[in-house]
Amino acid sequence: MQPIQLRFSYTEAEYLNAARLMMLRETKIVLRLAAFFILLFVGAVLLGMLIPEATFSLWAIFLVMAIFVAAFFQKIIVAVPRKFFRGNDNMREEFLLTFSPDGVWVRTSKIDSKLSWSLYTRVLENASMYVIVYGKDARMMTAVPKRVFRNAQEEVEFRDLLRLHVDDRLPLTNPSLEARTPEYIPGSQPPDWR
Repeated sequence: MQPIQLRFSYTEAEYLNAARLMMLRETKIVLRLAAFFILLFVGAVLLGMLIPEATFSLWAIFLVMAIFVAAFFQKIIVAVPRKFFRGNDNMREEFLLTFSPDGVWVRTSKIDSKLSWSLYTRVLENASMYVIVYGKDARMMTAVPKRVFRNAQEEVEFRDLLRLHVDDRLPLTNPSLEARTPEYIPGSQPPDWR
């Protein structure tokens, strides 16, 4: 199998998409946040019941908690990744990623790193991005925008590498990839069968 070389620069929207995808697909993080907000809400209701002079109605507590949750999610899902992207000059450089059976090679003008497939633990995918996650406690990622593949065959080979080395449950194809794969159209001349 030939190595797959992808050359691209991230856009801010792509990086935010990858960070969001990684954050929201981590079940432990989502469950911990849900438990935190439920406990916070129950605590606010109990506090409202314990202080008789404070006439907090349940809907007001719920409204304040909803605003707090929305602000918190906006901060961790949009503001923090955006600040990281804008503050890190490396993120705006041109990346050359090489995927081969031996591993993943990440190169920029400042980075030259070879990663073993054994470091990667899972593959996340949405309509425009692949996120290959590595690390146990501090999750990190290699994000690959789908726009960088030269053709559908190259993306199929990439998916095959991911299936082989990271997640064997990843389907070989997906609906968006199938839509880009051209159907066989026979030539205008029938074959000469004489």
